[in-house]
Amino acid sequence: MRRNIITLIAALLLPLTAAAQLPQDKAVRKGKLKNGMTYYIRHNDKEKGLADFYIAQRVGSILEEPRQRGLAHFLEHMAFNGTKNFPGKGNRPGIVPWCESIGVKFGANLNAYTSIDQTVYHIGSAPLKREGIIDSCLLVLHDWSHYLLLEDKEIDKERGVIHEEWRNRRSGMAVQRLMESAMPKVYKGTKYEDCLPIGYMDIVDNFPYKDLRDYYNLTAPRHSAST
Repeated sequence: MRRNIITLIAALLLPLTAAAQLPQDKAVRKGKLKNGMTYYIRHNDKEKGLADFYIAQRVGSILEEPRQRGLAHFLEHMAFNGTKNFPGKGNRPGIVPWCESIGVKFGANLNAYTSIDQTVYHIGSAPLKREGIIDSCLLVLHDWSHYLLLEDKEIDKERGVIHEEWRNRRSGMAVQRLMESAMPKVYKGTKYEDCLPIGYMDIVDNFPYKDLRDYYNLTAPRHSAST
């Protein structure tokens, strides 16, 4: 039984390289911008008048040093707490209020996740009912790539949010506890043995602001994204 559980966890933790090797859909238009970002565009008539936007960054918890456990996931949360063009101050809305103003609900159609090897952000079912929505969604992706504000008070607010997420995962998801137990055995002797994205709560609760900004500045130039 123990061997079966470890096999299951190992399968869940496999990098996504296999998926990247699948034949490309001929309906997908692929290209690369001057800044090195690879983009993918696919027309879909299933839901007319709606569009989905993704940006996938090759930045995950595998890049963290031991004292940084949880910072990659923390940055994902901070992407919704103020960016260059969506600061959430004065008459300039934050990303969440702006998206909800066009009918894109946070958590349902506006979301993100951090894994060991990547971070992915998603704006889903954006209604193209007026001019400018596509440009604004692309501007959100632009800000997510390099322009998080990372303000002190917003960092402090998010510490509690992430701590509660960790508590809920451990109390309600057996997979979380199994992964914590299995990874040091499955990946013994590699960086993968200790890099769960949720990180360590003593670090999440107490890291200096500078640590998060330093980690962001270190990883931001390495972002290679697809949308």
